[in-house]
Amino acid sequence: MTEKSAQGRKLRMLAGMVLCMLAILAGVYVYKERAGASVTIRDSYAEIGKEMKLEAFHLIGRPVESCVWYAGDEEVQRTRSLKSYTPQSEDVEHFIRVEVTLKNGTVYSDSRYLSVLPVLYLNCDTAYDDMTKEDTASASMVLEGSRYLPDQTYDGRVSLHVRGNSTGSLKKKPFKVKLEKKTALLGMAEQKHWVLLANAIDSTLLRNQIVYGMAAELGAQTIMDSRQVTLIYNGEYEGVYQLCEHVRVGENRVDIYDWEKVAKKAGEAIAERLILEEQIPEEYRKLFEDKLKEELQADLSWLDTRSFHSEGIEGWNEAEQDTVQTDFDMTEFVDYSELPAATGGVLVELDDKEKIRTLTTNYAEPFYFVSPEAGDTWESLNNYVKESLQSLEYALHDTDFTYHNDSTHYRVMNNGSNHYEAGEFERKNVIYWESDFQSEKNDGVHYSEMADVDSMVINFLTAEITMNWDSMKHSLFLYKDVDGLWIVGPQWDYDWAWGNSMAQKETWVPDDWQTTNAYFAYETYYQTVQWNRYLIRDPYFLMLAREKYLEIRDTYLEELIKEGGLLDQYVYDIRPAALANDQLWKGSMGTYGGQKFDEGVERLREFIELRLEWLDEQFATLESFRTSLGYYVTSDLVQVAEVDTESGDGFTEIRVTTEDEAAAAVSVQVNGSHFYTADLENGSALIRVSDAVLRGDGQENMAQVRLLDGDGAYLVNEEGSTKGEYTNGISTYVCFAK
Repeated sequence: MTEKSAQGRKLRMLAGMVLCMLAILAGVYVYKERAGASVTIRDSYAEIGKEMKLEAFHLIGRPVESCVWYAGDEEVQRTRSLKSYTPQSEDVEHFIRVEVTLKNGTVYSDSRYLSVLPVLYLNCDTAYDDMTKEDTASASMVLEGSRYLPDQTYDGRVSLHVRGNSTGSLKKKPFKVKLEKKTALLGMAEQKHWVLLANAIDSTLLRNQIVYGMAAELGAQTIMDSRQVTLIYNGEYEGVYQLCEHVRVGENRVDIYDWEKVAKKAGEAIAERLILEEQIPEEYRKLFEDKLKEELQADLSWLDTRSFHSEGIEGWNEAEQDTVQTDFDMTEFVDYSELPAATGGVLVELDDKEKIRTLTTNYAEPFYFVSPEAGDTWESLNNYVKESLQSLEYALHDTDFTYHNDSTHYRVMNNGSNHYEAGEFERKNVIYWESDFQSEKNDGVHYSEMADVDSMVINFLTAEITMNWDSMKHSLFLYKDVDGLWIVGPQWDYDWAWGNSMAQKETWVPDDWQTTNAYFAYETYYQTVQWNRYLIRDPYFLMLAREKYLEIRDTYLEELIKEGGLLDQYVYDIRPAALANDQLWKGSMGTYGGQKFDEGVERLREFIELRLEWLDEQFATLESFRTSLGYYVTSDLVQVAEVDTESGDGFTEIRVTTEDEAAAAVSVQVNGSHFYTADLENGSALIRVSDAVLRGDGQENMAQVRLLDGDGAYLVNEEGSTKGEYTNGISTYVCFAK
């Protein structure tokens, strides 16, 4: 090389360094010396109007031929040197990609997805289309959102698998995701376990989100919070997903006693003992902890027997020619005196699509344990839950909604078959046999003393407001703490709500009751005897349901549908992302009517407006509500002549009259669980009700009156009675304020 050419090369290198420094000072890119050369986008999240700067690694002396930015497939900027790019509104819902080509032909590329939603990146060895429910895959996950703090996003390892029953088989796959550690994602309460709902059959992508918000407004004790996100899987756009809290027992989820945590701690204590006794080395701690936890949670019988044999350690000994202890006295690892009674700490679900339905009731309601998942292996807990659920069910089927050992109880022996005649569905040939079920602990207990009535009201109203096809059929959760009532909830799985029709099922029915509609119940026998069909025979329940509906009608529900209201805001927030989702998936899967987002939103809005208009008419008065449902049949043979709330002696007096000669006395049931009786004299009886059982401050109270015969049994009203299911009494009701 000549001296002149060497000087020229030095000058070019110096010029390159000067240009590089000027670019760094200008903020175009950041230079970092590394062993390997590359060009990357500095920020992990793309935003409209925010400059996307580059980081260059080991490029000094390597001239750039071109720096080209793309929004999707469209070129939006080209320069002959490294230069940043500021995304515009028209770039939204596209990959913003930079492609840097050096003069030697080397090409570097990097991209970020620009979305109106937070973006969730999953990188997994298993391809998207190859993911299954049966196999769990490991992946890295990056969750980015410009409006959220760093501790509300995520960058780490996860495990995931496909979830869902019918939706799990669709092309757009829903996922269950488990993080390495508890994290508060996008402002939601911290947990390890999350779900990504695909909402593949809901073109609006909004039904579940709206319902979870509505449940909160109704006063649900537990709700599943969620955020809409854009999913990028192995670098490919997969559409809009709903990142949602997982229905499970936990401090920030269903907050009840956690028996599986007891098993986990027991496994840790056993592993600790084995290490202290030098039966296993410290480096095997996690291996043994995980295996012991898995075994102890899979079979909870040790909570009764107080002894445990580890087949896992036995297998280890055989494989490793080892002699690690396999049998354990569990009282050495668990303080049984500190454990609560086996009377709760359970989460159960009703769903006939699950294969193991160990808690199926005598009316074929297909319940099973969600937590503890192996609850059926623990005899004490299993027996308690079965007895408790069965007592509750029989209370709902009883004339006065109270469990009685001396009532005749039935169990279904043949579910019959569904028939379609004269435009109506009817289930025929159902066979019931008498049951010998007895429960001493629940004898004389009203359903409101076994289950939280407010949660039952919320569940009923959610089903009715949404006209949800799957309500009381699938994804119905109940939970109970060790010293609490059964609580219905959390609300879950409403993508079939508000007239969303699919699979040859026409659910556009804004003007009927979800609870009583025969078509909505034609798929399964157990939906014809769903619990809501018995709750609506109770005027006390009807009174509470009407109160709750009126409470949210002019507030939340009006805010939902008004111009510029919640629905409009939801649509505004998600629309660009939803349109991109449409472009990928070509609309919702299997639905008809409202295939794409814009049309789907208008159909959703129309259905909600029609639904509320119809419901307003039905809820106009308590009597219009009762007669519209048609399940509680009153009788003209008994009347409430007078209610005196002004006696002033701590009692309210109710005068009942009848001309039924078979009646010897009357029973008055007040606000559900309070009973009073009085003999009839000349067809009249006066009942004095303690004001202590009444709701004051102008609130309404419910008194249901039934006629009794000489033996104290309820006189039967054949109208409203169905043998094997419910016996209606000769009754009436009165609603009054105190």
